[in-house]
Amino acid sequence: MTTTRRRLGAGALATFAAFATPARAQAVRLRYANASNEQALTNQFAAAFANELRNRSNGAIDIQLVLNAGSEQSIVESVALGSIDMALSGYSGLPEFDVLYVPALLKDVAHGDRVFRGPIGQRAAEALQRRYRARFIGGGSAGTFALSLRSSASSWEDLRNRKIRVPPFEAYPEAVRRLGGVPTPVPFNEVYLALQQGVADGLITVLNIMLANKFHEVSRFVVASDFGVGMDKIFIGQRSWARLSAEQQALFDRTFREMQEDWLIQRPMRNKANDHAAWRAANGPNSVIELDVAELERLMEPVARAMVTRVYGHGAYEQITSA
Repeated sequence: MTTTRRRLGAGALATFAAFATPARAQAVRLRYANASNEQALTNQFAAAFANELRNRSNGAIDIQLVLNAGSEQSIVESVALGSIDMALSGYSGLPEFDVLYVPALLKDVAHGDRVFRGPIGQRAAEALQRRYRARFIGGGSAGTFALSLRSSASSWEDLRNRKIRVPPFEAYPEAVRRLGGVPTPVPFNEVYLALQQGVADGLITVLNIMLANKFHEVSRFVVASDFGVGMDKIFIGQRSWARLSAEQQALFDRTFREMQEDWLIQRPMRNKANDHAAWRAANGPNSVIELDVAELERLMEPVARAMVTRVYGHGAYEQITSA
């Protein structure tokens, strides 16, 4: 069989075109999970971050949000298993992060971010990597943690014998016991019912999250002073991170850093007054109660010092408080 010169030329051109035209890269799809709904400030950030990263990468990085995804513990474990690529979670199950929740240890979200960027944060990130095979991206918050109560209180002493729903962080059971309360673990998706039925007399979580999940309907009062800083952790599984090219990884980190200050540090601190106003609008002018902040600091100092020293060693407490 002979090949004509025309056919040979067409075949050569087709072969050249196949090598000369780069194949369109398939988008890297990452599943992001969080335990709360789309109203939470942290998930509003996640949606904005996903959109910005998609635009900057020309669609090459596509983050899909999976919200109301179950308990924070199950989400973190899903990242370790690889069924979820990345997450934003308060829970870590690691004492290196948990000690930072002791009330009055961190001044605010900006202070927490400085700690995360320093040597204490580096050690915590290494612990996260060992335990969950995940890369720590950074921290931020939906706002400071708050203490809400079904009935009012005039002092910290009034918390004695009250059953307080605590998050799954080691610091909070210790803090509640120090105040004479009864720490009561309740899964996040069961908190509303527990408060409604009196299984819990109050709860501790981020104020913005309380409002987003309508916990104010069944726990009328909230203490105005901060009860710890809600430093969430944003992390991505190592295998998922490796799916991104070096250029995409750099873009991912750069975009996060550019958006973090406004979304995850400044907005939570600015929004506190708005959250208190929303609480008063829902439950009346006396529903946001003032308790002695100096007394809380005095009560919590030995708890914070002992826990930090146990986890990080002598001198770490001063290192954190002076950051």
